[in-house]
Amino acid sequence: MRKFMTAKTHESSEMFARALEMLNRNNVADAIKSLEAALQILPDNAEYLSHYGLCVALERDNFKAGRRLCERAIRMEPREVVHQVNLGRVYRLQGDRKAAHEAFIGAWQLNTSHPAPATQLLRMGVRRPPMLPFLDRSHWLNVRLGRLRVGLHRASRSIG
Repeated sequence: MRKFMTAKTHESSEMFARALEMLNRNNVADAIKSLEAALQILPDNAEYLSHYGLCVALERDNFKAGRRLCERAIRMEPREVVHQVNLGRVYRLQGDRKAAHEAFIGAWQLNTSHPAPATQLLRMGVRRPPMLPFLDRSHWLNVRLGRLRVGLHRASRSIG
């Protein structure tokens, strides 16, 4: 019986490796299929759940389900950087930049030498402070003034 379980674990890890390869090639549909097959064998594997959550958000635009899967993986392995990064990517896909930034910072704080959180933070770019710090960043006045600042900055770069 023990050999049978090992074979299944080996099989699921091969499917997971295939899913990661497909995900890296932006072939999310095939990555989902491989992850679903791996989860059939090991349904409580946090690593599989986390990546499956990201794929569900990427391919099916089901951000709520993707977020839930990533959060479940984090509850199972709270110190795993990749789970935090996947959750941040789901937030970013959903358009919630603040939550994405917090997830990436949290992942980076778990392991400052891991490249994934730093890469995602660089992709997000640096956020300037709100124009009117006494108002919330999402306040319409801060949004409009921020857009004006960006437009002026771009115009000044194209002139000089």
